[in-house]
Amino acid sequence: MCDTLCVLPEWSVSGHTLLGKNSDRDPNEPHVILHVPARTHEKGSRLRCTYIEIPQVERTNEVLLFKPDWIWGAEMGVNEHGVAIGNEAVFTRAKKEKDGLIGMDLLRLALERADSAEAAVEVITGLLAKYGQGGNCGYSHDFRYDNSFLIADPTKAFVLETAGRAYVAAPVERAAAISNRLSITREHTLRRGIEAGADFARTKTEPVFSYFAQGARRRAQCLEALSGGPFTVADMIRVLRSHSPKLEGREFTRSDVGSVCMHAGGLIGDHTTGSFVAVLRRDAPVTVWATGASTPCISAFKPVFFGSGVPAHASDEEGRAYWLERERLHRAVLAGKVDVEALRARRDALEAAWQEEEARMFASRTPDPAELYAFAALASAEEQEMVDAFSSDKWSEMPGRGYFGRYWRKKNSTLGAARR
Repeated sequence: MCDTLCVLPEWSVSGHTLLGKNSDRDPNEPHVILHVPARTHEKGSRLRCTYIEIPQVERTNEVLLFKPDWIWGAEMGVNEHGVAIGNEAVFTRAKKEKDGLIGMDLLRLALERADSAEAAVEVITGLLAKYGQGGNCGYSHDFRYDNSFLIADPTKAFVLETAGRAYVAAPVERAAAISNRLSITREHTLRRGIEAGADFARTKTEPVFSYFAQGARRRAQCLEALSGGPFTVADMIRVLRSHSPKLEGREFTRSDVGSVCMHAGGLIGDHTTGSFVAVLRRDAPVTVWATGASTPCISAFKPVFFGSGVPAHASDEEGRAYWLERERLHRAVLAGKVDVEALRARRDALEAAWQEEEARMFASRTPDPAELYAFAALASAEEQEMVDAFSSDKWSEMPGRGYFGRYWRKKNSTLGAARR
């Protein structure tokens, strides 16, 4: 389960496209930030994705990927051209193919091969038509689904929704949000497998899984927030941290699949394992604000740039260790070992200072890479000091006799273990 939202320049205080996403996955699944430089490849070479091989292209873009550590593809990301994408699981009536490109593979392939949002739509739809989508995307159980995508660049954005090899796309006007439910009805401008003017969402939606995923509810929360723009980075982060009324104030004692900041612990639903907001500028570097950690309501959104280092890593192994350290802090919060309000106050002060400094750096000129790297390194060090100050070696001592406590004790017993 996930939520992705974006605002175009006319609905952004800074005049830049903003795209943000919460990745909601199994609470024990490490969410890593991977930096992959631009590369050239031998003509005729092959590329191994999560489950299948496809022909490689001669050049792939530099990308920042936000991904499960065991998947080749990514939940969200951005490339050197300022193209950013977030994807969502959607539940449709289409027959599931055994093996193909999973949605996360399609997302990464689009980032590696496209130089605009329109080109990314073309990459995904072309590969989808040729190879289909299919394969297990679950960390601790078999989980298969189709996908929707919110694709943006510095000037435009598109929603692309799929059902098997069928798809529709529509341009974004001002702002958009997608969650775990098909949302394009008759207004599609690009289509395959459906007639012009036909209602894609009504025709293709599988109703039972779609209902229990509560994507319509979370999307409505996002759209209501977006209607109050223009938006800043802080506004985007606020939405990604938002809880439903029934969860607010009780987020560490109960679960809710209906919250944008999703908390696990119930019979259904996942947990927000990583979050980001990308600032897409026309003629200046992209800034990504990323947690590199689960649970955005307690985690810090730190500045990341192409090549700036931690919290972005060169390997999944490095990213896994980074995420697990912060996940143990989250488990300490659940166990009642952390002063949550003190943690949030320190985090809020750090974020305010970082956002102010980033705005100053870009106010009248384009900063050089050395300045950006130094800024990102300082922010990373300050966040690490915060993590060290609030961490507890008693993180696994989860109290409570009810289902919620049992759920998290079971998760704690296998945190960091190899995926089966």
